Amino acid sequence: MKKISLLLFGILLLMSCSSQLAVQSGSTEQPAKPASPANWYSQGKSTGDPVRKIDNFSKAIAAKPDYALAYLERARAYLKISNYQKAIADIDTLLKINPDIADAYVVRAKAYEATRYLNDALKDYSKSIELNPNPRTYLERANLYKQRKRYSKAIMDYTEVLKEVTGNADVYVARGVCYQELNQLDAAISDYKKAIELQPNNADLYYNLGSIYWVQQRWQDVVDVWEKCLELDPNHSRVKQYLPTVKKKLR
Repeated sequence: MKKISLLLFGILLLMSCSSQLAVQSGSTEQPAKPASPANWYSQGKSTGDPVRKIDNFSKAIAAKPDYALAYLERARAYLKISNYQKAIADIDTLLKINPDIADAYVVRAKAYEATRYLNDALKDYSKSIELNPNPRTYLERANLYKQRKRYSKAIMDYTEVLKEVTGNADVYVARGVCYQELNQLDAAISDYKKAIELQPNNADLYYNLGSIYWVQQRWQDVVDVWEKCLELDPNHSRVKQYLPTVKKKLR
């Protein structure tokens, strides 16, 4: 009888310990918390895949419908996959929440450019510059002005860019082209020469400079810069075609 009592006591003790362990084990487990809008936003920012970005930013927006930055980043992702209408729609929504986010106007301007609403794009670039003047946006607007053959306005914007970014040969070339289109040839020459200083091994720059000398009938200067062009690019088709003509003019 004593043995049976001890056995029962042991069983009860084991059951009690097991119950206590279960309670203790259960007390340390926490139910999984749903991801917060900020977490979804962070995941969207961290991935390079635009489709995954859209998914994460959409979840952030679903959890927080007034999440302005999530709309901005989702619009950028839509741009990446050429879904311009959805990009525009996201920026429209964002600007109702906060109309003072300069980058939002840039994103929408790019979508407008892609869909050929160029006047709307110019308005958005201008609004962005009003809120936050910076070389990047001046450059975007300058390129669009140049595309639309509004060369004087393009020159003004390229000049603003060059106040901050002096080492970009492409900007000097673009401004030089605008000066050339306006027949301001000395200014164009100056910009092309500056571009050559920055990229002395770019054969096309010497061709561009020579084309202005051609207009000015500075034949020896044309020969000099075009021969330099051929040193850098012996197969430059236009120089090979027209250089003999120029040399005949010197005889």
